[in-house]
Amino acid sequence: MALLIVALVAGLSIKFSSDYELGIARAENRWHGLQATAYLQGIESFAISGLKEDDPTVDYIGEGWDTEIPYEIDGGWLTGSLSDASSRLNLNSLNTPLVPEKPANSHERYSEAQRRFLRLMQSFPQVPLDLNEAVMVLEAIVDWMDADDTESGFGGAETNYYQSTEVPYRAANGPFKSIDELRLVRYITPQLMTLLRPYITILPGDVAMNVNTLPPVLIRTLNAADQLVPLSETDAAQIIQNFPPNGFYSEIGEFKAVWDQSVGNGNLDTSGLAVNTSFFLLRAQVTLVEQRRSMLSLLQRDGERIQVIQRQEAF
Repeated sequence: MALLIVALVAGLSIKFSSDYELGIARAENRWHGLQATAYLQGIESFAISGLKEDDPTVDYIGEGWDTEIPYEIDGGWLTGSLSDASSRLNLNSLNTPLVPEKPANSHERYSEAQRRFLRLMQSFPQVPLDLNEAVMVLEAIVDWMDADDTESGFGGAETNYYQSTEVPYRAANGPFKSIDELRLVRYITPQLMTLLRPYITILPGDVAMNVNTLPPVLIRTLNAADQLVPLSETDAAQIIQNFPPNGFYSEIGEFKAVWDQSVGNGNLDTSGLAVNTSFFLLRAQVTLVEQRRSMLSLLQRDGERIQVIQRQEAF
């Protein structure tokens, strides 16, 4: 009996000790998690303060806000970087009804934002799409966002199409909420999604693209208004080569002059283009002991006011 009691007491002691250590470990993890979240929110506040000091009339690479800065903290590291969210094509700017009286190959059927998307779709050698195929993708995207159930051309897709798929679902009939939502749209294959992702964004409304921060692929989407194909790589390279020596355009007229000089055609539609941005994407990461967390914050600048309009934290 005595041996049984000793064994029972020893077993209980081990269990209580194990439970205690587990409780301490969980408490430490919770504490470090709270610390990590506080650090991420702190770098968000720091980014907002920095943008308040920035000149809002022009934004460009090398201005200072785009520099990734690492910070050593007690027990780890904190990094943060800002990028121009307007250096990509905003999918929500495509939410304009197509002109039904015009044929699919007519530039007059589309808004300038839609023409730029058609050019982008034809810019990937990995998935060589012709104009007709690009139009079908655009029609499906327009149908995904518009409020009606009328298909936009032969490539359109409304709820009746999505209800017929293996896993039925409905068209959003509203603006995109995230880039991943595009995967649900007809014709968007995984490979095409991978190619598009670096060049598209989701912003509220019809936000202008900043010509000071556009990557070369999107420079090719800035062709003459009556052209539905992208600029040649040679013309795009010439535009980049003629970039102002000071590193930025101070007004759209300067970009238009460089475009005319490089391409030799004065029919550039500059609607939806700007030399500054109202949206910045903050990427922050903290490593604290065994905790590693990341956060994406979309910041909107409206005059002197800067606010967080979207935040996504990852563990």
